[in-house]
Amino acid sequence: MSDSPRFRIFVVGAGFSVHAGLPLGGQLIEFVRQSVNRKYGSENKLERDLYWYLKYRERCDHISCDAPVDYEKFMSYLDLEHYLGLRGSDTWSDEGNESQLLIRNGIQEVIYSRTPSTPTDECIRFCEQLRPQDIVLTFNYDTLIEDALDFLGKSYRLFPSRLKEVGISSSIVDSEAEEDEICISKLHGSIDWYDKTPFLKDREHASQYEHPWDSRHPVFKDGTAVVSSPMIDGLSHEDDPLRYVYRVDDLSQLTEAQFWQCSPLILSPSSSKILYANPLKSLWRGLQQAGGLNFGLGVIGYSLPPYDEYARQALYHLMRNYTEFEYDLEKMGLTKGPARILDYSPPGSSDWKIRRNYSFMNWERTELNTSGLNAKSIDWLMQ
Repeated sequence: MSDSPRFRIFVVGAGFSVHAGLPLGGQLIEFVRQSVNRKYGSENKLERDLYWYLKYRERCDHISCDAPVDYEKFMSYLDLEHYLGLRGSDTWSDEGNESQLLIRNGIQEVIYSRTPSTPTDECIRFCEQLRPQDIVLTFNYDTLIEDALDFLGKSYRLFPSRLKEVGISSSIVDSEAEEDEICISKLHGSIDWYDKTPFLKDREHASQYEHPWDSRHPVFKDGTAVVSSPMIDGLSHEDDPLRYVYRVDDLSQLTEAQFWQCSPLILSPSSSKILYANPLKSLWRGLQQAGGLNFGLGVIGYSLPPYDEYARQALYHLMRNYTEFEYDLEKMGLTKGPARILDYSPPGSSDWKIRRNYSFMNWERTELNTSGLNAKSIDWLMQ
């Protein structure tokens, strides 16, 4: 296959990772609860907060405590409590309250423990067909795509652009350095990412005391054995929070870390997750203007749930740009094909939910495949 650029955009959701044995939604949080219970006992802070949330729901909405838990709403409850400081002096930390950190660390442990030791055939097939200057926008926390690209020896970066020069009002992109790279943009963070900002604040605060305390952060403390590197390789803007995000090489070194010591940079599956998106904002910058000059657009396993309104707003513009802005564009021998959405619906069932969630698409220029992830459907998506 030719390795010449196609300038495509792929949007990846949790449905992409199911084939590798990784859990979805509510199942993921159930596994997290089990993990937390094993580690801290059944009378832990997360279970107590869940109990109080169920009582809140019962008294406010008259929903029985025995009814199934809407975990997105539960985590939104925690997010608002922490973000607004409703506990006052009992607010745990800038990164989150105890339950929020327990959930993030639990998500990391569950996903890492279930990640295949070698890339799956489906992931390899997808990554083999990625070409330089393709962009993958993923909402997944896992490292399946990076692992497959490393396995294949393909070049990629995890930040929007390489910069040749940083200016006050504008910067110069190093297009030559990007020529052979695939861009992987993890819009909800990753289980192997850590934000150094809270550590730096802690060190600054400690320095104000006559006898400053030592940091116990396993990633950033002095003398740590954990190997990590800055997410951005090269120049960056001083005000870009992504410059303080680090990627850990080997997560097995953190399996014994406690929730109060560190927490991965992931946006928990909450309807209020946008409140914690500041470290990742530069990954979202410009998405509303993307798509018009691309020559391929594919969506894999992202159901576009109604509670992710911010994602809907961004993808609405990107996808409408692709199908409405110069759809007959021809450049460098490339032309646009239909936008393609790959998801899964059980045989004999209707695809109306997918079409409803993507009702803003121009369906005359969009194709839908509900067969799920397999060799044939991947080839269809990538053509």
